[in-house]
Amino acid sequence: MYKQLKSLIFLLIPILSLTAQSKVTEYLNIPGPITIDSKTYYLAWSSHPNDSYYKQEYLASNDNIEKYKTLIMIDFVKGDFKVEDAINQKIHELEKMKQSNPVIKYTKYENNGEYILDFLISKNSDDGKEILIAERNVYRYKLISDKNHSGILLFGVSERGYQENIDAFFKNLKKDSIKMVESVGNYQLPDVKLK
Repeated sequence: MYKQLKSLIFLLIPILSLTAQSKVTEYLNIPGPITIDSKTYYLAWSSHPNDSYYKQEYLASNDNIEKYKTLIMIDFVKGDFKVEDAINQKIHELEKMKQSNPVIKYTKYENNGEYILDFLISKNSDDGKEILIAERNVYRYKLISDKNHSGILLFGVSERGYQENIDAFFKNLKKDSIKMVESVGNYQLPDVKLK
């Protein structure tokens, strides 16, 4: 069980380098596009690498997957998991990364069995003196258990700042830090219907 959960968490790690995909498959049958904070996002990338894991990512029409500003992700992992185990594993991973990267920080919220993890990670220059990419993620974890399937649904928003605009990114982060948490927490999660 722990090994299975560990592989699940590995798949939920934010990716600092994505590649474009020519054909995108709608695996979760979620009516699109997705609108959050009055912005509209379209399915841009998807993956179903094994029987239990599904991942879909959404971008605004003027954004691109290699260097996005804001990305929406919806992941679903089939299986008998506890949400607490999933989020605690992610926190353990962040604590480990934090030992060599002082930029990393996180806050955990809980409400009626759902959890939100708000965290900041970065990719730094080899000498550690410059931040090349800063990524703020707000992940909402929910246990899904119905007659069709059970597992963990992850709904997340990822925002990035790049070396050329890193100061503005951190300034906006300080100004609107709770806004994204509220938007993700209040979002009406879609029903997942697996293909």
